[in-house]
Amino acid sequence: MAAGGWALARILGFVAAMLTSGSAEAFSKIPLIELQHLSNALQTTDSPGNTTATATFNTHDITLVAKNHENATVTLFLSGDLEACVNFTFTYDPNDPTIEPLDDFTLCPHDGGSEGEARSWREDAVAPSQNPLPQNLSLEVVSRRVGKTVLGVKADPAVVDVTDAFVRVAVIHDPVLNVISDVFGWTYSIIWDISFLPQVWLNWNRKSVVGFSLDNVTLNILAYLCYSLFNVAFFAVPYIQNQFHARYPRQVNHVRPNDVFFATYALFIEVVLGIQCCIYYREPGQVVSKTCWVLVAGSLLSIVVACVLAAENIIWWLDVFYLMSYLKLGITPLKYIPQLYVNYRHKSTAGFSMVGLLMDFTGGVLSLAQMFMLSANNDDWISVFNNFSKFGLGVITIIFDLMFFFQHYYFHLRKPSLLL
Repeated sequence: MAAGGWALARILGFVAAMLTSGSAEAFSKIPLIELQHLSNALQTTDSPGNTTATATFNTHDITLVAKNHENATVTLFLSGDLEACVNFTFTYDPNDPTIEPLDDFTLCPHDGGSEGEARSWREDAVAPSQNPLPQNLSLEVVSRRVGKTVLGVKADPAVVDVTDAFVRVAVIHDPVLNVISDVFGWTYSIIWDISFLPQVWLNWNRKSVVGFSLDNVTLNILAYLCYSLFNVAFFAVPYIQNQFHARYPRQVNHVRPNDVFFATYALFIEVVLGIQCCIYYREPGQVVSKTCWVLVAGSLLSIVVACVLAAENIIWWLDVFYLMSYLKLGITPLKYIPQLYVNYRHKSTAGFSMVGLLMDFTGGVLSLAQMFMLSANNDDWISVFNNFSKFGLGVITIIFDLMFFFQHYYFHLRKPSLLL
């Protein structure tokens, strides 16, 4: 409780500063890590003592098919010591679950046996005599309707650690739609991987980068550097993974090996394009703009500031890498604008690969198609907009690619010599 009192004291100090200054901006200075410390301290004081037992499920994810009225059996593992009766309540998120509610139960110290049955909450308590744990309780999860539910467990009194006691249940229309969605996912990933190469080939074949925006490649290098660091940290750095699970204990870390490969591969290709811009012919005045350098400097400065705050324990290092992902998302629409201007100034798309653009457009369409297909299969349309990074990148990609297509065919009709 001393740690919680110290955290509360610091937060109250910041609030007092806000009130005396009369500015709401002071709220933004409250250290996030102190809020976390206070939250942890308050959670600890909810129980009469330290936890003496743990609860966990044998799996955290199950999928049921609604049309088949499927059900699945999950096992709740309980271990440790109980010195008094504990009521176990099943929780559901959302409150109107897509599965049939489970019966709550009570365990008392006299209910012995490693494989014993849990007593119903409605039975009268008996004087404790022996520890009932460990116990493995089999629970049947039955689907009610299509949608997603997080099944959890609450213990009263809070002497059982239930942090890891949850199951994400997805009730879907048809598993075939998930298979098609996976095919779309791999297809757009491969297409986006290949989409970088036509521009490299075009520059190499022409030994020139005239018509290709240097701002575009500069911003792309920064964007994919941030994206690579974000994916590597979430996939391969245990410290960052532990912070993610501490903040979002019931959420999935979606970064996979293919995400790491795509980000690092894209960074490598953009560096190659940057080298081409340095060694191949450029027209007079074809340089990186001052505006682009300001954006790069501002982005790097924000990362440095975030690192300093993390080093001072004001924010988590997890937030530093989230900042990098936000920078990647913010740079994406900005990187297209310089190329649009170059095409407009030249009244031509020569020097900018339309083959790579077509692949980029196809990948964006398939990315959105995958999201909508998964949402339809789960009756979960809100998740499309909750995953704003993926949805936003797909929409932004398609919008700007359509602008490039318009430019290309408009200039092409006026100048038939322009080739794809």
